[in-house]
Amino acid sequence: MTPRQASAALLVLAAVAAVEWVCAARAYRAQLGPDAWARAADALAALPPDETVFLGTPWLGPSARQHLPALRPWSSVAPPDLHGLPRFHVLGLASAARAGAWSTELEADLGELPAPSLLGAKDLGPLRLYHYEQPSAGTLLSDWLAEPDALRLRDDRGPCRLSSGTWSCKQGRVTLNTLEVSYRPRRCLAIDLDDGRTLEISRPRTALGTVLRGHLGFADFNARLRNDAPALLELLVDEVPVGRWTLTDSQGWAAFAAPTTPGTHDVRLRLTTLLGGSWTEQGYGPQPRRSACLELRALSEAHR
Repeated sequence: MTPRQASAALLVLAAVAAVEWVCAARAYRAQLGPDAWARAADALAALPPDETVFLGTPWLGPSARQHLPALRPWSSVAPPDLHGLPRFHVLGLASAARAGAWSTELEADLGELPAPSLLGAKDLGPLRLYHYEQPSAGTLLSDWLAEPDALRLRDDRGPCRLSSGTWSCKQGRVTLNTLEVSYRPRRCLAIDLDDGRTLEISRPRTALGTVLRGHLGFADFNARLRNDAPALLELLVDEVPVGRWTLTDSQGWAAFAAPTTPGTHDVRLRLTTLLGGSWTEQGYGPQPRRSACLELRALSEAHR
């Protein structure tokens, strides 16, 4: 194919996509009026407050979150995965049954869990609300993101200071934030750390179940292009190593897990950013910082 033919094909593809987008927008604009959103809002408000609601038709996200407060919490917009959610709900278009009941994003967040059981669905005109049960998901006992004040941080040069939701360290900075990781939003501890340094995060006297589960990813597409160095993650319980992983940005939102003994324990996590710069005649030149995106939860799960 010549460059001219390739350009023509690209223009045709763009035109077809634009026409389909306009047609879809006009079709659903008529269906999803104020009455439809009000009906959905009432149905979501009647759900138990501790049960998460997801959107099964992702392209409806901006409009749906504008009209439906239940879809705005970070647990709905930027969840770590589906662990710790024995019951949850999915709202989607009734005219797209499979897409409304499930989505590729939810499939990815399912991970190694078995498929959940569909308990039922409620018709809401153009929308439909699906109810799911997942007994294998376990019970959430503690979440580092939910209680950031309980965390203690330090780098190679001493303790970090917490002020207005930000930990200031000698060799970096940490904030509680929502970042883009592998093209999806994720709620996490956003860690900006100098090249080749180590950050320690500890949570003393915390309730543990049968497993510690977490994720590590790297934010910002452009930053990932400039720096693809891996990071070393070490997890200790009562100063005993229980897990060690070397994770790279090519793994996306990389999951890690370590079995634990139920009870109250001290947990410490060490994150070391490996060298991602380059050597020149002038010496070593570090790359710009990337934000590492980290979350960790304690769960009680039955053995599968």
